[in-house]
Amino acid sequence: MGSIASLSNVWVNYNGFTALEDVSLSVDEQDFIGIIGPNGGGKSTLLKTILGLIEPSKGKVEILGMPPRKASRQVGYVAQFQNFDRQFPINVWEVALMGRLGHAGLLKGYSAEDRHAADEALEKVEMAGYKNRHISQLSGGQQQRVLIARALATHPKLLLLDEPASNVDSAMQKGFYELLSELNRQMAIIMVSHDISAVSEYVKKVACLNRKLYYHGTGQLTAEDLEATYQCPVELIAHGAPHRILRDHPR
Repeated sequence: MGSIASLSNVWVNYNGFTALEDVSLSVDEQDFIGIIGPNGGGKSTLLKTILGLIEPSKGKVEILGMPPRKASRQVGYVAQFQNFDRQFPINVWEVALMGRLGHAGLLKGYSAEDRHAADEALEKVEMAGYKNRHISQLSGGQQQRVLIARALATHPKLLLLDEPASNVDSAMQKGFYELLSELNRQMAIIMVSHDISAVSEYVKKVACLNRKLYYHGTGQLTAEDLEATYQCPVELIAHGAPHRILRDHPR
């Protein structure tokens, strides 16, 4: 398999605070990597570093052998849901079409190719029938599918998802994760999530991040990695879909 992205000994510092510490990660074609960790552990920072929105203080990041900014059209990104204004006056198809801004430019306008890409992206996430619906009229899960369509419109090789199921109703989450599994046939995915059970069940590989990255290139979570990440004792219990339970520990 070819390499899609690589991070080598990456450090990110903000005003003397270390957000990422000596992080190395390799992402291959059709990888589906789940990243878990505590709030403030650097998960969103990691995605933004891969996007080229944050420059590392030390280390190297490459996407398809290029610096992230040069490969930006090859990467789709869905930010945390609360960053999206659901009342903005825009319909579903227009949201998907926004994914083509990097191709169209602000002054050139959208081409027939851009419009076709938006239609195709909505088909992939099973939202084509809602293309004329105002975005605020959709459920949380439907809105999240449209935001993924926006990311897919650029035909990415790598899809980055920051807490993608945070606003998806629990009854709809299974279908949502199955959609991601289907998309993974066509592209590599990195997904940040607090839902350890979902990560364990649907992704192919798991990493733990709390400034440092604990990653073995497998789908297995170890108690040692979790305890190093969350800095407290962790007990793993599995029945059916895996569950994780924290033992009592000092606050």
